[in-house]
Amino acid sequence: MTAKVDRLITKKKSFNPNLREKHIRCVCHKIALILTAGFKVLNTESKRLRKSKETLGYLPLLDSIPEDETDGNDSGAFASGEEEISDSDDNENSDNKINLNNNRELAPSLANPDSISGILTKVDFVIQRITSSSSKRSEYDVWQTKLEDQGPTLIAGYGIRWNIKWESRDCAYKGRNVISRLIENEKDRQERDGGKNFFHDHEISRGDWEVVKRLNDILSEFYFITKKMEGDHSSAGLLLVEYVSIKDFLKKRINNVAEPEFKAMLRKMIEKTETYLHEPLVCDSVILATILNPSFRLSIFQACFSSHYDYAKALLQQQYTNRKDELVANINLEEPSPPVTSQPQPTDHH
Repeated sequence: MTAKVDRLITKKKSFNPNLREKHIRCVCHKIALILTAGFKVLNTESKRLRKSKETLGYLPLLDSIPEDETDGNDSGAFASGEEEISDSDDNENSDNKINLNNNRELAPSLANPDSISGILTKVDFVIQRITSSSSKRSEYDVWQTKLEDQGPTLIAGYGIRWNIKWESRDCAYKGRNVISRLIENEKDRQERDGGKNFFHDHEISRGDWEVVKRLNDILSEFYFITKKMEGDHSSAGLLLVEYVSIKDFLKKRINNVAEPEFKAMLRKMIEKTETYLHEPLVCDSVILATILNPSFRLSIFQACFSSHYDYAKALLQQQYTNRKDELVANINLEEPSPPVTSQPQPTDHH
């Protein structure tokens, strides 16, 4: 699209703005990239905190061996779920690799429950189990009324969009008392009637909910910035300020968290923010839009971007001079020429 805009402007104004090279992606897209980088580090740090162990195999103590077994296939002896774990030569990852296509519900049982990634996986799993069952949704509504809980309805955090997961966990945190009641009811039912636990024996402690809240408090800043910047309106004049506010927010947060996983995530997000902050600083259109914003003007470059102040001031003066010359030229072209007065013809008096 930017290449087409370049052609149209060049054809009409005989000037190539080179928007194709100067194009900056939407700030909402960059926010998603910043968060994605942080989530990747969060998952990596969670894996590093796991104790290294080597899987020696599983003994089928509870399964009977058929007498008329005709082939050497012993897969029937391992029908209790362990076959979902993939066979890998990498001992470091062999205890956490699963076949997601066969049974996605086994994922939380293989995660480290003490890591932040494991806690989030467990919470997401419980939310999805409740929202995917009509009986559990009904039970949730009943206990929400009994406990006089004014929390919102649960949302399943499916997909890869971070804002959907944020909303899902935010609703779950507000309804954590109801969720805890449903988990307790399921444990009582299993003790009374037997059978498989609907939540796969997962429990969410108060400390787990606090981890969810701390992460959501971080993500909420990005959520509201995205809501403010998205839409069909001019946002170039706010771009630099929002990046600065994001960086300041992350630096303040990194000093207030104790978990090494959160610290690693925030450091990576700060690094990505500084990378994306460089792009609008080399875009003349963004610089001019920021200067012309009456809330910031040229003083913002003195306060936050002192190394770019001289360039921004020279750019403003250049654009002012160009615009002034253009207006003067247009005025000269539009000035009417003085009317031509006709000379009276002499008349002969006879």
